[in-house]
Amino acid sequence: MLNTVNGELKINDELIVHPEYQFDEFKNTKYYDGQDGIKIIYLEKIQKIDTYHYFVNLFFKEKQLYSVSLINCDQNISESNEIDRKTIHDKILSENGIQNNVSYNWGKIISEYDPRSNISSIDIFYNIR
Repeated sequence: MLNTVNGELKINDELIVHPEYQFDEFKNTKYYDGQDGIKIIYLEKIQKIDTYHYFVNLFFKEKQLYSVSLINCDQNISESNEIDRKTIHDKILSENGIQNNVSYNWGKIISEYDPRSNISSIDIFYNIR
């Protein structure tokens, strides 16, 4: 999962994002498909992080990575029970010794459920330098 010391996140054992990750670095990966780096980038297909599978979204501000959103998809959860996914996310963080909504020198990580959009996600926010 996320390295809380340095903020690195390894996706599929090959894409490593970190607090100072730049859009130009992303453009040199197999995940780049002409995205402009201004809108949220939805990575194609399901991505693996450790033993879990996620839908992964990247958001860049001024060409620097600002946030990564992870939505676990190992279990089929109905739309009416989306809040149950937050419980899964909380468990994943706990298994990895990560506390919810704790700030680090590089940013913070939050497991949240947004009732307006009915989406549960693990969101990693990086400090913009």
